[in-house]
Amino acid sequence: MSAAPALQPIDSVFRALADPTRRQVLERLSESPASVSELAAPFAMALPSFVEHLSVLEGSGLVSSKKMVSFGMQN
Repeated sequence: MSAAPALQPIDSVFRALADPTRRQVLERLSESPASVSELAAPFAMALPSFVEHLSVLEGSGLVSSKKMVSFGMQN
Protein backbone atom coordinates (compact mmCIF):
# COMPACT_ATOMS: atom_id res chain seq x y z
CA MET A 1 0.00 0.00 0.00
CA SER A 2 1.45 3.39 -0.93
CA ALA A 3 1.35 6.52 1.18
CA ALA A 4 -1.27 9.14 0.41
CA PRO A 5 0.03 11.81 -1.97
CA ALA A 6 1.02 15.13 -0.44
CA LEU A 7 -1.63 17.80 -0.59
CA GLN A 8 -1.21 20.27 -3.40
CA PRO A 9 -1.45 23.95 -2.42
CA ILE A 10 -4.93 24.26 -3.91
CA ASP A 11 -6.06 21.22 -1.90
CA SER A 12 -5.06 22.89 1.37
CA VAL A 13 -6.99 26.02 0.38
CA PHE A 14 -10.14 24.01 -0.33
CA ARG A 15 -9.68 22.06 2.90
CA ALA A 16 -9.44 25.34 4.81
CA LEU A 17 -12.51 26.77 3.10
CA ALA A 18 -14.58 23.62 3.69
CA ASP A 19 -15.18 24.54 7.33
CA PRO A 20 -17.84 27.19 8.16
CA THR A 21 -15.90 28.45 11.20
CA ARG A 22 -12.85 29.15 9.07
CA ARG A 23 -14.97 30.91 6.44
CA GLN A 24 -16.42 33.15 9.18
CA VAL A 25 -12.91 33.93 10.42
CA LEU A 26 -11.86 34.90 6.89
CA GLU A 27 -14.92 37.12 6.57
CA ARG A 28 -14.01 38.86 9.84
CA LEU A 29 -10.38 39.29 8.79
CA SER A 30 -11.47 40.83 5.49
CA GLU A 31 -12.62 43.82 7.56
CA SER A 32 -9.39 44.37 9.53
CA PRO A 33 -6.61 42.51 11.34
CA ALA A 34 -7.56 41.08 14.74
CA SER A 35 -6.00 39.33 17.70
CA VAL A 36 -6.64 35.66 18.39
CA SER A 37 -8.89 36.53 21.33
CA GLU A 38 -10.91 38.97 19.19
CA LEU A 39 -11.34 36.34 16.50
CA ALA A 40 -12.27 33.60 18.98
CA ALA A 41 -14.81 35.66 20.96
CA PRO A 42 -17.90 34.87 18.80
CA PHE A 43 -17.25 31.11 18.80
CA ALA A 44 -18.29 28.71 21.56
CA MET A 45 -15.17 26.55 21.55
CA ALA A 46 -12.02 26.11 23.59
CA LEU A 47 -9.16 28.39 22.58
CA PRO A 48 -6.85 25.49 21.57
CA SER A 49 -9.55 24.23 19.19
CA PHE A 50 -9.96 27.69 17.71
CA VAL A 51 -6.20 28.09 17.30
CA GLU A 52 -6.21 24.86 15.27
CA HIS A 53 -8.61 26.54 12.83
CA LEU A 54 -6.19 29.46 12.54
CA SER A 55 -3.32 27.04 11.95
CA VAL A 56 -5.20 25.45 9.06
CA LEU A 57 -5.87 28.88 7.54
CA GLU A 58 -2.24 29.91 7.95
CA GLY A 59 -0.98 26.60 6.58
CA SER A 60 -3.08 27.10 3.46
CA GLY A 61 -1.62 30.56 2.92
CA LEU A 62 -4.97 32.31 3.35
CA VAL A 63 -3.89 34.24 6.46
CA SER A 64 -0.66 35.22 8.12
CA SER A 65 0.16 36.03 11.71
CA LYS A 66 2.37 38.48 13.54
CA LYS A 67 3.81 37.74 16.94
CA MET A 68 2.96 40.51 19.38
CA VAL A 69 5.27 41.30 22.27
CA SER A 70 3.87 42.65 25.51
CA PHE A 71 5.88 44.72 27.94
CA GLY A 72 5.11 45.46 31.56
CA MET A 73 6.66 47.23 34.52
CA GLN A 74 9.15 45.33 36.65
CA ASN A 75 8.27 45.06 40.32
